[in-house]
Amino acid sequence: MKLQKVYYYSDEINDDFAGTNIERKQLPENYEFLNKGIWRKFLRVIIYHGIVKPVTLIYTKLIKRVKYVGKNKTKGYKKQGAFIYGNHTSMMLDAVNPTHIAFPRSADVIVNADAVSIKGIGWLVKLIGGIAIPDGFHAMMRFNEALEEAIKMRHWVAVYPEAHIWHYCTKIRSFPATSFIYPVKLKTPVFSYTMTYHKRKRSKYPKRVVYVDGPFFADESLPPKAAAKKLRDEVYAAMCERAKTSDCEFIKYIYRPKEEGGAEARQ
Repeated sequence: MKLQKVYYYSDEINDDFAGTNIERKQLPENYEFLNKGIWRKFLRVIIYHGIVKPVTLIYTKLIKRVKYVGKNKTKGYKKQGAFIYGNHTSMMLDAVNPTHIAFPRSADVIVNADAVSIKGIGWLVKLIGGIAIPDGFHAMMRFNEALEEAIKMRHWVAVYPEAHIWHYCTKIRSFPATSFIYPVKLKTPVFSYTMTYHKRKRSKYPKRVVYVDGPFFADESLPPKAAAKKLRDEVYAAMCERAKTSDCEFIKYIYRPKEEGGAEARQ
C-alpha cells in the first residue's frame, strides 16, 4: 500500500482538510434545531428508519466493509439516550457510523452550520438528525435545550470533538472538554468510537476497524467542569489506545510551524 498524500499542518485543533469549500450561512434567529411538527416528525421516521438505516448497513458492511469491535458494550443502554464521541477522519462514514452503533435507537449528529448550508440537501441533513452548532448566546441556549430534548427522546447524540475532518488520520488530535458538559448535566452514559486503519494486500485503500468503548460516566462527586474534564480525559485515553492499533498511513500528517507555510496538502 503506497502513501497517497502528505498534509502539513500548523494547528491540529483548527486546521481543516475536509476540502468541501461549502459557503457557511449564519443560522436564522428562529432556527429550529430539532424537527418539530407532526409532518416533519413523520417524515423523519419514514426516511430515517425506512431509508437511512438500510443504506447505512449496506454502505458500512458491504461497500466499505467496516469491521466493528465492541458494539456489545452498548447492550443494556439502548433504552435511554446517550452520547457517542468519535475521531473525525471520514466524511461519509462519520455521518453513518453513529446510526450503525446506536441501532435500534435513532442517532443525531452535532454538525457545523455549513452542513445544513449545503444547497439542495441542507434540509435533509437536519431532517435525518443533523443538529447544527449556532453562533450567539441566545441561540446556544436553544441548542442546549435541543440536545436535552433529543436525550429525552432516547436518541443517541454523536459528537466529533476534534471538530475538523482529517481524512485517514491515524492519531487522535487534542480536543477540549467543552462538549463533555452535556453528558455531565444530563447524566447520560458516554461511549467512544475510534476509526482505525489497517493494511490490505489487494487494495490501495486501508481496511477500517471501528472500536467501541464504554460506557463512561461522569463523576458526580466533582463540580460540572471538573467532571467534564475527567470524562474527556477518560474518553481521550481510550481513543488514543485504540488508535495505536492502526498499522498504515494512507495520508501522512506532518507538523510544520505557521511561519513556514501553514496547512497544505501534497501528492
